[in-house]
Amino acid sequence: MKRLLITVGFLAAAGSAQAQMGRGPNPDLDGDGKVTFAEFKKVQADTMLGRLDSDKDGRITKAESKPMEDMVARFGGAKASARITEMWSKGDANKDGALSRAELDTGSKRRFDVGDTNRDGWLSKDELATMRKNRGRDG
Repeated sequence: MKRLLITVGFLAAAGSAQAQMGRGPNPDLDGDGKVTFAEFKKVQADTMLGRLDSDKDGRITKAESKPMEDMVARFGGAKASARITEMWSKGDANKDGALSRAELDTGSKRRFDVGDTNRDGWLSKDELATMRKNRGRDG
């Protein structure tokens, strides 16, 4: 799941990106029982930005994410620390030291595509549950 951890993985492992049905913000914004990518990325980015963007500039800087990174590293050890380093090196596409909404959306797209196991273009409740179960694992 290393590719999933790019951009947002360390947040998901720490519980910040809990955008699954029945846990955290409900990503099924229109209530139709299907989570489209538009719904998924909105909830994912809004959750992360809301929790970590302390200066409300629409970006998450390394300094803003430091407390979360420290917690993930403390509980996840060296492997989690390596994932955080990978997240920043690959997720920060323009290398400005911050994750923008667009960069967060790119990470959300990777996670969505892996979660959409039947490739029908939306996530079912079961697919979301599987994503939650597998969160933080390689694959």
